[in-house]
Amino acid sequence: MKKYILYLVFCITCVGYAQDQIFKRDNSKIEVKILEINQNEIKYKLFTYQDGPTIIVAKKDVALIIYQNGVHEVITAAAPETNIQQAPLVVYSNNYNRPNRDSIEKAAVNVLLSTKNLVSLNMMEPINGSFGVSYLREFAHNYLNVYVPVTIGFAAPYFTQAVNTLFSGNNYYYNNGYTTTISDFKYTNKTYEVGLGVHFQTSGKSAVTHFIGPYVGTSQFTGTYNKTESLYDSNGYNIGYTYTSNKFTMDRLYVMLNNGVLFRVNKNFNIILLAGLGYHIDTYKSTDDPTKAVNYNQNQLPLNAFKFGLSFGYRF
Repeated sequence: MKKYILYLVFCITCVGYAQDQIFKRDNSKIEVKILEINQNEIKYKLFTYQDGPTIIVAKKDVALIIYQNGVHEVITAAAPETNIQQAPLVVYSNNYNRPNRDSIEKAAVNVLLSTKNLVSLNMMEPINGSFGVSYLREFAHNYLNVYVPVTIGFAAPYFTQAVNTLFSGNNYYYNNGYTTTISDFKYTNKTYEVGLGVHFQTSGKSAVTHFIGPYVGTSQFTGTYNKTESLYDSNGYNIGYTYTSNKFTMDRLYVMLNNGVLFRVNKNFNIILLAGLGYHIDTYKSTDDPTKAVNYNQNQLPLNAFKFGLSFGYRF
């Protein structure tokens, strides 16, 4: 767990700006390297072509500059001559007029929401012996998202095993005389999981939003179990038992309600917290089907499926 915490700290501290940004009064945005600001003009080079020509734009056509260190500067018609190579950048206090402050906040939000796609890694999946990556796409003015997770297993899913044993049990009896018992179910691997969620986001215009919506998924597990059968002679007397070890493949269908929080740290980095609750249906491919045992459902809860996630993602 320590390495996951260090990874979180590293990701958050690495977030920052890489270029100056000019927001023009026609609502366009340019990523640049500013060279000089004087009384009437702003001189810059394109950030993606810094060996190119110097470009000049009139200050009256510019509304806002966000410098690479995060400082915001509102441009007014009467702005004094400033050369950022010789003078320090101006940091505005809360005493400037409200319309300018609203312009800054609106521009910052537009930058934050300019990317709609998110690819993220679920840091909790390795605890359960698997590797999980998800794709999320925001749409409808950031009030809806589509969520598609994919998980591949690489080790025994111990957490799933513990939950299955707690709520479903792992000993099943066949026939009313209990002549056959299968027990000691153990998952050896989670082969895969893939799903689809559609979520409503409560805030489409802020850095943090809660989301909620349905999720449907399917997964496959492999494992082993022990089988005990009673042997009887022609007179019906028990003369012993046979013991065998068998393998099984289990297909699981999930129907859940997802809840979560999406942190838009900046336009290229996100954090997702997710918790899902619902029901799963299991189908076994093996010699013996536990779902047909006389005691299969006696320990199951009405809600028996759970999903948790802590994901870090790249927005683009």
